[in-house]
Amino acid sequence: MEIRIGSFDEILVLHNDITELSPLTDTDFFTERIGDKNFLLLVAENKSVLVGYKLGYWIDEQCFYSWLGGVHPNYRKKGIAKKLLLEQERHVSEMGAKEISVKSMNKYKAMLLLLITQNYAITGVQRNVKGDDKILFTKTLNQ
Repeated sequence: MEIRIGSFDEILVLHNDITELSPLTDTDFFTERIGDKNFLLLVAENKSVLVGYKLGYWIDEQCFYSWLGGVHPNYRKKGIAKKLLLEQERHVSEMGAKEISVKSMNKYKAMLLLLITQNYAITGVQRNVKGDDKILFTKTLNQ
């Protein structure tokens, strides 16, 4: 498996195959959220098939926000999410990030476990009127 830099166009189909994520008709969702921020989009590819992605952007010079990602249901429980997470950490650390922040929800148990086992600390809860409270995580990166 290879992890490499990807593009919004190539992850659109993969994004729509990840059932937990809201389907998209085009890449505007990504470009509107990212705007003019510097971002990093990593994709995991297995035998020329995209199987996962991890997308985030810089909040400021020292903090990177890991925003969105997922692994295709047929490729789960193979360590792909962990490989993407570790590659994201390595990449942004080399670019000067001191910390990474992430939000997740109770309904994404596998993601919560991954973050906790990779030394992300719970730093808060963001309340939502829909009942989809987000758990805030932060990890200090070793330079």
